[in-house]
Amino acid sequence: MNHKEDRAFVRQFSGVIAAFVVLTIVLIFVARAMQPETEGDESMLDARVEQRIAPVGAVRAGEAGAEALAEAQAAIDTGLAAEEVVIDGPGVYNGLCAACHESGAAGAPIRGSEQMAARFDEKGLEMLVSNAINSLNAMPARGANPALTDEQIQAAVEYMLQ
Repeated sequence: MNHKEDRAFVRQFSGVIAAFVVLTIVLIFVARAMQPETEGDESMLDARVEQRIAPVGAVRAGEAGAEALAEAQAAIDTGLAAEEVVIDGPGVYNGLCAACHESGAAGAPIRGSEQMAARFDEKGLEMLVSNAINSLNAMPARGANPALTDEQIQAAVEYMLQ
């Protein structure tokens, strides 16, 4: 390459860079014109930020904590009393218990097997229900569903014994 070609290249390259700089400045002004600044909405933005970073729960102690706990328990009791609890032994069994009691996983007795009948003869229905409610060996309490009632657990155990 000679000296003339080098100058032509530098001139063209400088022109391209200058064009990009001008284009960038124009795009900045266009973007600012399209999205005007919101001066009055800062309080709304601050409120949304505060809502997003607010703690999920709180720790309460003493009388205030006891009152809050009593209110929460009353709300739970009222909600449970308002709902009609469906006692469906096969539904509970198929939803939770079958995962282990159909395959015998972790030593779980298989539904309707001789091992299950032997456990029933040895411990009785009340003890089997108590074990299902409170957990035994690898079996979680209430089949890992604390919302199940004692009656639902008993219905599932009775279904397993069939």
